[in-house]
Amino acid sequence: MLQQDDAGFLGRTQLFDGLPRETLEAVAALATPRLARAGQAVFRQGAEPAHLHLLTAGWVKIGHVSGSGAPLTIRVMQPGDVPGCVAAFRRVPYPATATAIVDSRLLTWPREMIAELMERHPRIATNALGMVGGRTEEMLQRSREFATEPVERRIAWVLLRLTAQAGQPVEGGIEVAFPLSRQDIAEMAGTTLHTVSRTLREWERRGLVSGGRQRVAIRDAAAVRAIVGDE
Repeated sequence: MLQQDDAGFLGRTQLFDGLPRETLEAVAALATPRLARAGQAVFRQGAEPAHLHLLTAGWVKIGHVSGSGAPLTIRVMQPGDVPGCVAAFRRVPYPATATAIVDSRLLTWPREMIAELMERHPRIATNALGMVGGRTEEMLQRSREFATEPVERRIAWVLLRLTAQAGQPVEGGIEVAFPLSRQDIAEMAGTTLHTVSRTLREWERRGLVSGGRQRVAIRDAAAVRAIVGDE
């Protein structure tokens, strides 16, 4: 069953920004709600996109496995994001797997229905183009970091981005609001679990961060920003 505020939520997303209320209500009525349990795949790398997914609650990570079998977490998506949008819009296989980090709710539309909505409401197509451009720019930035930045700086960038995106205040710092393992950080930074564990232990000794089982908090944000050269 659709939640009563789905239309209002759609109006606050990038994809449906600028549409009138009556259009948002019509689009919401066409959606099918979906619950993805923690650890469940929303879609898998290599599959053909049959639906467009919009995250309304929870967190979803986008992970790619290279030809050599090396895992890489590309990004973490929050409510309002559209996992797999580039593949759905371009009608190509998913380049990555989307996995729910916590129990998450999505709205889905058949791909053909979204194409019809774009023809009927050009504003959706314009918004979609902006989203695709943003994802491309983000991937170029990540590629530059992997090619040019030392690993300690990449790890610091991961923690700064996650606390900016999903930080919650804790005593003496700010903690990532969803479960985050050392392996997750390694996949986001393009390095090994051993390197992340060694780096975080040193940072904990210096009072920059703290952590536990699947949790990480930044204790000294200025020092972490200094690592990436942003003082």
